[in-house]
Amino acid sequence: MIQSRKGIISLPIKLTVSFMIIALMVPGIMNTVDIINEDVETRQLVAAADILGDQIDRVGSKGPGYKVSLMLDIPDHGYLEIGGAEGTAIRAMSEGHQVGRVFVSSPVTGSTMSLGGAVFLSIHNDPEGNGVVVERL
Repeated sequence: MIQSRKGIISLPIKLTVSFMIIALMVPGIMNTVDIINEDVETRQLVAAADILGDQIDRVGSKGPGYKVSLMLDIPDHGYLEIGGAEGTAIRAMSEGHQVGRVFVSSPVTGSTMSLGGAVFLSIHNDPEGNGVVVERL
């Protein structure tokens, strides 16, 4: 068997280069993971807005006296804004920025309401026929 010191000397150099390459890749990988997590959270927030919008449209298309109760779980990183001057839109907000918007055919009456976390809602037609009323229970 022929023994060579060449392999013993080059091993630390190969390991050092390998660890340097890995160390340079870690920040990029972590940034990509953060971007993916933010995208997933935004999609969850917009999905909650879609569910609420579907129920508001459902109630708005029915006659007077129709009422729906809805348990909605809004992700912790954001909230939904409904009602106010722009009553036909549900705005998905995260860190003070709008990340999505869902339009409804029946306007939500009343002042602007922010919904966050786990909320239980009552959705019914406005007695005066001006749109849909959304109330927390």
